[in-house]
Amino acid sequence: MADDAPSAPTTETNNDATMTAELVERLHFFFSNANLRQDKWMRNEMKENGCITLEQLLKFQTIKSISTDKQLLAKAAAELKDEIVYDEEKEELRRVVPFDWDTMGDGSHLSLCCKNVPLSEEEKSDGEKAFYGTKQEYAVTRDELKMLFEPYGRVGIVKLRFGRREGQAYPLGMAIIEFEDEEGMKKASAELLPREGEDANKVLEIKGSKLSFEKVKPMKCFQNKSSKRSRDDKKDDDDKEEDVEFEPVKVEMQKGCVIALTGLSDETCDRESIREAVSDILKVSKDIKTSGLYVDYTRGATTGNLRLTESKPEEMKELVDKLNDGTVLIANAKVGSAKMLEGEEEVAYWKGFEEFLNNRKRADMEEKRQKKKQKRFPHKGRRRQ
Repeated sequence: MADDAPSAPTTETNNDATMTAELVERLHFFFSNANLRQDKWMRNEMKENGCITLEQLLKFQTIKSISTDKQLLAKAAAELKDEIVYDEEKEELRRVVPFDWDTMGDGSHLSLCCKNVPLSEEEKSDGEKAFYGTKQEYAVTRDELKMLFEPYGRVGIVKLRFGRREGQAYPLGMAIIEFEDEEGMKKASAELLPREGEDANKVLEIKGSKLSFEKVKPMKCFQNKSSKRSRDDKKDDDDKEEDVEFEPVKVEMQKGCVIALTGLSDETCDRESIREAVSDILKVSKDIKTSGLYVDYTRGATTGNLRLTESKPEEMKELVDKLNDGTVLIANAKVGSAKMLEGEEEVAYWKGFEEFLNNRKRADMEEKRQKKKQKRFPHKGRRRQ
């Protein structure tokens, strides 16, 4: 007798359904107001060509990571009829409601500034720590923050905020939470924003950190509507500036030239005290320009390293021994440990050194570009408050 019961869906069918759902979420995000406010490439592409093609979308990293199947992506696009118009013949996607700064705004009216976002120390190998020192990073992800606020309404985007110090980015412990609609913003504001002379109705906490909130100020170009300019004006001077090609710095590894130090005093130690303590044993001049000794150390860190332009195995071994037994002190204190880097740790150090030089070069180029732009167009203010 034939079995008339419906067969269970195949694994392939289940996988397709899961991937389609994930692609729907990605397309919803990419074509959303929240993303388009910060994605200049997509704005320009839709302004100039009126659409984004499936071929272009399949080059997006987060879409490729889900599927490279064009038919599956087309199926996902077809499910967003209220948001996206999909031209099946031309394989093109465009928004139902075109993006426009005048009507969409800068998103500040839908956003909360979230403070006291928890931080943690970045996980690195001993070799990387020896070069970079300890460094903080966010202890939570954007998705974790997004889930925390979803009960108030759908979250459009979460932006973790960073500052810059000596060419390096560091976390500010802040995030901008932008809701997709005013209803979500109103619900969150009613509970989380403190009122004059009163505490907030509710305190949100994540990973042991109590969060605080304030409203986000509008961009300067939106504060005075009478003088507002289109951020995508083709005459915008950002587009006219020629990009200077970046030529990366290449560093040749010099074996047996690096001593890693740990347990340095974060209060009294500095480059000068390190150089003063080690120069005589290494038989190098205390003059920075002629010594051939580089001290890779940031004040306040507990790790650092010594880098010589040429290996001095006997002198370096003597210094390591005397640092470890306390015969040689740095800033009147014994170090935690000293060792010559070898193998993978040595490779990691030189890789980190090369990365540091390239990051610094990029930061210098960007700083020069910004200064040049400010001199030519002093009316342009910062785009984010």
